[in-house]
Amino acid sequence: MSSLKEKTVNAMKWSYLSMFVGLALQLFFAAILSRLLTKQEFGVWAIAAVLQRFGQFITDLGIGRAIVQKAKLTEQDIRAGFTAAMLLGLLTTVLAWLVAPAASRFYPDLPNLTTVFRGYALVYMLSSGIIISSSLLRRALNFKPLVRAELTSYAIGHGVIGLGAAYLGYGTLSLVVSAIAQAVIQLALLYSATRHSVKPVFNWSAYQGLLSFGVKATAVSLLEYLSSILDTLIIGKLYSPVALGAYSRTFSTLAMPATNFASSLSRVMAPSFSAVQNEPERLRRAYLSGLRAVAIVISSATGCILIDAPEIVKVMLGPNYLDSITLMQIFALYIPFAVLTNLSAVLAEATARLNVKIGIQAAYLVTLGLAFWLTYSLGGRVEEIAMVLVGTSALRSAAFAVVARSIIGGGGRQIALTYGMGALYFAGSALFTAAVVFSLRSLNLPLPVLFIAEMALGLLVVASVVLLGPPSELQTMARAAVQQLRGRLINSTG
Repeated sequence: MSSLKEKTVNAMKWSYLSMFVGLALQLFFAAILSRLLTKQEFGVWAIAAVLQRFGQFITDLGIGRAIVQKAKLTEQDIRAGFTAAMLLGLLTTVLAWLVAPAASRFYPDLPNLTTVFRGYALVYMLSSGIIISSSLLRRALNFKPLVRAELTSYAIGHGVIGLGAAYLGYGTLSLVVSAIAQAVIQLALLYSATRHSVKPVFNWSAYQGLLSFGVKATAVSLLEYLSSILDTLIIGKLYSPVALGAYSRTFSTLAMPATNFASSLSRVMAPSFSAVQNEPERLRRAYLSGLRAVAIVISSATGCILIDAPEIVKVMLGPNYLDSITLMQIFALYIPFAVLTNLSAVLAEATARLNVKIGIQAAYLVTLGLAFWLTYSLGGRVEEIAMVLVGTSALRSAAFAVVARSIIGGGGRQIALTYGMGALYFAGSALFTAAVVFSLRSLNLPLPVLFIAEMALGLLVVASVVLLGPPSELQTMARAAVQQLRGRLINSTG
């Protein structure tokens, strides 16, 4: 096994450990939070979070991604990246405080938006300090410190401090407290793992290499971000705060695990793809293997979610969200396209095909905006808005698949077959889950028992398709892990 492959496999293990543990914590914390905050408070949070995330693009300006992608990284690059990030963080914080009242006037039905947005703005400076440390660790495929920082900050910052503030009645501000606490903890842990230079540099030539890539990467990220928030902005302006709260909370409950899955994969694959960007055959094998594994896993999981949606909503969101079951099922159809697009987009970025990414994302943003407006004009509800999201995301995924084919020099048939395989696994897992779950529902089991049974069934389905499905790097890793576990059990009992 090559050194790069060893590092990639090890990084994947740590990344997915973070995902699975984080997922368990997220589901647990989300169920609690849904019972501590109202739909209107989630509506305020949804808009404030949109504005806060927008500022983070200015704070980063693609510097972190440039650190990961750059073929040869120098000490001066690191110093320049840190200096730029801190200056941009300061600038963004000031701008956020000035813009907050205007945002509040644009959404007059959302109370305390100015205070909440200004609270979120405090995270910018903290995030600036995190960028270089996390990027250096990603570049080195050293994910152990990253995982420790993420899980520790989430468990303490959100699970203890954030939920504690919500319990004490701080409402939407409790989410601000949570974000600040998480950023402080991550900053301390990640910097202690890298100890990179914080000495500023003011020579313009030191910034040119980073910014030439970083600005384009930021343009792509900004377009991706605007596309991801367009539904929230439109619903927040044209529909009621309660509708926005239900939509955003339902989406985030389902999207958080899927986003974490995609992020866990892409943050490992980005440096891996970059490392072999000049070796076409290795790049081709890595992409096709990754695409196949992702398609099988995410399609099988979302097939289960489609059937389990009623119990997921009742347990995770509570009785006030029973009208969100249909939304949950629609979002289950969206997730596979979003995750598969992510891998192809990472391939384009790792090989510096940023112009084509900008073109696709710009077309997607315009198409999405027009489709949303037409849906609203025709009297569409938020469920129809969600269906538009699914359809346009499928078109974007197809466009990125074409781009991936051109990058790896062929393989269009394999990519098409992988997408078709994903559809079959989605349908198969949905049918199998329906056969079991409908039988369980007829027994009138208590809701907690039924929910646990459905989660166990879902894990069984996903584990089965990974271990018994088509060959992939993920299957090799999973089988090796099973063999190691079996050996440990034999040794412990022998």
